[in-house]
Amino acid sequence: MEEETGNLFVTGRAGTGKSTLLKALRDAYEDRMVVLAPTGLAAINIGGQTIHSFFGFPPRLIQESDIRRSRNGRVMRELDFVVIDEASMVRSDMMWAIDRSLRVNRGRPREPFGGARILLFADLHQLPPVIQEREVLAHLVEAHGSPFFFSIPALREGSGTALLELDQIFRQTDDALIHVLNSVREGSVSDDDLAFINKRVSPIRTLAEGEPYVILTTTNAAAKRINTAYLEALKGQPTRFDANITGDFATNVQPADVALELKVGAKVMMLRNDPDKRWVNGTIARVSRLTEKQIFVEVAGKEYEVEQVAWEHRRYAFDQSAEKIVETIAGTFKQFPLRLAWALTIHKAQGLTLDKVYVDLGGGTFAHGQTYVALSRCRTLEGLALARPLTRRDVMFDPSAIGYRDVFSKL
Repeated sequence: MEEETGNLFVTGRAGTGKSTLLKALRDAYEDRMVVLAPTGLAAINIGGQTIHSFFGFPPRLIQESDIRRSRNGRVMRELDFVVIDEASMVRSDMMWAIDRSLRVNRGRPREPFGGARILLFADLHQLPPVIQEREVLAHLVEAHGSPFFFSIPALREGSGTALLELDQIFRQTDDALIHVLNSVREGSVSDDDLAFINKRVSPIRTLAEGEPYVILTTTNAAAKRINTAYLEALKGQPTRFDANITGDFATNVQPADVALELKVGAKVMMLRNDPDKRWVNGTIARVSRLTEKQIFVEVAGKEYEVEQVAWEHRRYAFDQSAEKIVETIAGTFKQFPLRLAWALTIHKAQGLTLDKVYVDLGGGTFAHGQTYVALSRCRTLEGLALARPLTRRDVMFDPSAIGYRDVFSKL
């Protein structure tokens, strides 16, 4: 990285180690970089800050009048790298605004991104940026060429942007499953691919209740309905555990439930890697005992007490005495790191690795990459089950989402 110039876009299929590489870069250059993400939850999960918060952008379409000197101007002048995780969710207006803001705040208006190097991490075959208004989409296409971040000219200027595509999959080892996942990822499923994956169709009643299947749904409403129904079916009254929120922590950013309701027997998913390696983020467990202030879960036949953890809302600042960029904690969210896990939305499952997945697409998918994200959460073909046969209409694919291949030069 020291000898290289220009920006870098790191991509790859699900399970190829993008997050591991990001962590290694952060450890190596933490006092010279900021790590940002487009959503609050993504920022908390990587221990960074949201793009909106760091640059001071408004939560709407970003215009020229929104670009101004920032309270983080000193940090921007001193940094060498800006890391952006989940870049597939970054719209073109935001990427354009990042370029403009860095030029203004670094005092280098003629250089792309004010001379800072941008390191982007994403899989554009997964879920795209959320754009609900047609007028906004029309503006992004007219002003920037597309809604995707890679259409911004600044990424092609100067030394340009190199493309690093990670291709070794660590999540799955089954060659036949990997082949079908790649076909779904590229939007090119054959009749044979569909026949192969549809052998996994199984009514949910035939799945053993003791098996740690997680039902993946397309909507929040469906996931909530399933979790509520299963919880109510358990005996007894639920025990409630309230989160402790201190400092500046946005109410719409919830890494766990603010009010967590559980019963003995509830299926839960762990939300953080355990420092004692008893579980990892995504491990499925059962609630075995509850007191007013304690939660015990059973994982792989062993019972463990779960301790509360704190998620931190971080900000970047410049330490004058040490002459380096430092992280400050603006607020904390303290709660038990688990949630009900009979069902999850496909969106919330992005980034997870699960052993048993039951994919329920309901009336169909509504976003590019949704089916790929759902199917690729599972480690093995044996752990995958479908509520109904997959059809070509379920494999939504937007060819413009992979236009980066024509823009960036492959390493």
